[in-house]
Amino acid sequence: MKKIIFFACLASHVFYATAQNVGIGTTTPGFPLNFANTTGDKISLYGNTGNHYGFGIQGGLLQIHTDLAVSNIAFGHGSSSNFTERMRVLNTGYDGMSLNGRLILKNGSTDPVGGGAGVWLYKADNTGQLGFMGTQNNQNIGFYGGAAGWGFTYNALNSRVGIGNENPNAPLAFAPSLGKKITLYPGATGDVGFGVAGNRLQIYSDNPNADVAIGYDAAGTFNERFAVKPNGALAVNGNTGNYGELLISNGSGSSAGWVSAGAVIKTGFSGITNDLALTGTNSYPLNASAYTIVLPVPSRVILHYKITTYKTCFLTPCNTKWAFGVFINGTLDDTYYVDGATYTNSNYTSQTFGPDYFDLPAGTHNITFLAINKFNEPTISSFQAVSTIIPL
Repeated sequence: MKKIIFFACLASHVFYATAQNVGIGTTTPGFPLNFANTTGDKISLYGNTGNHYGFGIQGGLLQIHTDLAVSNIAFGHGSSSNFTERMRVLNTGYDGMSLNGRLILKNGSTDPVGGGAGVWLYKADNTGQLGFMGTQNNQNIGFYGGAAGWGFTYNALNSRVGIGNENPNAPLAFAPSLGKKITLYPGATGDVGFGVAGNRLQIYSDNPNADVAIGYDAAGTFNERFAVKPNGALAVNGNTGNYGELLISNGSGSSAGWVSAGAVIKTGFSGITNDLALTGTNSYPLNASAYTIVLPVPSRVILHYKITTYKTCFLTPCNTKWAFGVFINGTLDDTYYVDGATYTNSNYTSQTFGPDYFDLPAGTHNITFLAINKFNEPTISSFQAVSTIIPL
């Protein structure tokens, strides 16, 4: 009776063994274990009916499956009771896969440019591919998608990042195009950021009431040193100055500041009020010692002069002629020749000269004035010299 049952089992499912190959559902097994050329479930590792753990075949597809969505598929090494997991396929949730270690992707074709390794990403609704991240060529990795193509690249040879630039020449390089480059804050009416126009770098705020400030950070607190106000005013250390004031440098050791024009443009005065008769052909100093000036920085010295002369004539009309010389540090710089008083018109004649310009270095400088009689011995009743000093 037992023999009858055994042969009945063999008749229900026949195994064919040929040249040490085993066939299940096939009489001509070509491999050590060969199944029939049909689709469907092939091996059940756990479960006898319905959903189960196992392997299956469908058209162009090898299936490795669990019985339920809450059951996952893991890959690793060891044994079932002493298993070290390296990768897991998650059948539920958004993650999809968990990997312990690194994923190495290689080129999918023999073309190093067109078949670069990477990952294509689908749209959220799975209607099509959205973009690619991976290898562009033998130097760049990056992101590909949209009208710009490779919009973001990283040069792995020189460690440079390109935004719209596949050959960055700096740690961060943008495309050679005009327009906005960096938006730091997108405002309601405009943006805060940086841009490029024709022959112009633009640094801008987001609205017509906002400043553009330059300063330094101290533990999270911004300290302003310079700012451009919305109306175009310049602020130094928070101060925009008063009307008519000038912004000057106070040297490398101090910050710049606003000062009045009078504090920068100095005015000096020298003159004589007593009569000085020009007799003979001698030279007569006109208050020479009063014009020693000390310049803290290189400056432009501007001089104006006013001289009044007179001549007493007897019986008949008379006139005078004389010269006026300007010396800078003992060197003659300029000479003026003057037609003096004529009795028939006036005993007194007023002459004005200048301006004379002198660009002088920092230091002490002596400016002297001399009068020289040329004809008929006039008398100088007053002399005035006014200097204006402007730092260069």
